[in-house]
Amino acid sequence: MKYKQFGRTNMNVSVVGLGAWEIGGNWGPIEEEHALKLLNLAYINGVNFFDTAPVYGFGKSEEVIGKFLNQIPRDKVYIATKCGLEWDSRGRIRNNLKKDRVLKEIDDSLTRLNTDYIDLYQIHWPDPNTSLEETSEALQKILDDGKARYIGVSNLNAHQIEELCEYIDIVSTQNYYNMLVRNVEKELFPIINKFNLTLIPYSPLAKGLLTGKMTEDFEPSKNDPRSGDRIFWDKKLFLENLDKVEKIKEISNRLGKPLSQIAINWLLFHEEVSTVIAGTKNEKHLIENIKASDWEMTKDLIEEINKILF
Repeated sequence: MKYKQFGRTNMNVSVVGLGAWEIGGNWGPIEEEHALKLLNLAYINGVNFFDTAPVYGFGKSEEVIGKFLNQIPRDKVYIATKCGLEWDSRGRIRNNLKKDRVLKEIDDSLTRLNTDYIDLYQIHWPDPNTSLEETSEALQKILDDGKARYIGVSNLNAHQIEELCEYIDIVSTQNYYNMLVRNVEKELFPIINKFNLTLIPYSPLAKGLLTGKMTEDFEPSKNDPRSGDRIFWDKKLFLENLDKVEKIKEISNRLGKPLSQIAINWLLFHEEVSTVIAGTKNEKHLIENIKASDWEMTKDLIEEINKILF
C-alpha cells in the first residue's frame, strides 16, 4: 500500500481508502460478521482511511466500525464521518446543519464509533435552511473540544466552500468524481487549489459502470440507488459512457490490469487527490481495489485514456 500526506494535515493516509456506505446495508443487506471481516481485511492489507456517515444504515455503519476499532490500535487508522442529515422513525431524511444538531451529532457518532475523537469531521450535504456561519460555530467548538482533529466538507459547491473558509479552516472536500463524472475538475479544482485543500473522490467506479460488466440493456430498478443518477437514467449518456468503457477495457486487457484499478489509478494521478474511497461487500473486489496502489499510471497512459474520455 502506498501512503500520501492528506493535504496540509499531519495524516499519512492510504491512497486507497474504504468507503463504508455498503457496510451500513445501503446496497442490500450485509451481515455484521461479514462487514467486520471486510474492515479487518482492508486493515491488514494496508488501508488506514475509513469513511462513514451516521445516515449509512441509520447508524449501523458507524456502529460496525466502532466494533472494528475495538479490535485494533485506534492510532493506526484515520476515521472520517459526517454530519448534517437526520432521519425520523419512518426513515425519512432531511438536511439539518443547525448548531445544536451538529453538536448532538458529533456526540452520537463518537458513541457509535466507540472513540474519543474523529480524525476528519465533514459536512455531508449543504442545508439551505441554515447559514454556513452558524454551522461553522458548531464545527469550531468541536475542534476546540478535541472531538475532531480536522474539518472537511462533502458535496458543497465552490461558492459554499469559499464562504465556509471565511469562518473556519477546512482541509478537504469529498465529491462524486470518476472517469465518467468529471464536473469536479472545472467547478472545484480551482477552489481546491486556492485554499490548498485535498480531494476525496467517492464512487470511483461510477456505481459499477466502470467495472466493465454492464451491458446496454441495463435498467436500474426504481429502488436501485442508481435510478436517480443521470449517467444511468439518461440512456443516450449511458450508451456513450458504455462505449468509452469498452475502449478503456481494451487498455485494461493490454496492461493485464483490472478495469477497477485503471479507474482508481486515473484518479490518483491527479495531484488534488490524496485518497480514493472505494466501497464493496465483496472480498475479492476489495483486494482488487487495494492492489491498485501497487502500480502507477504513466503520463502517456493518462493521455491515451483522456483521448477516449473527452
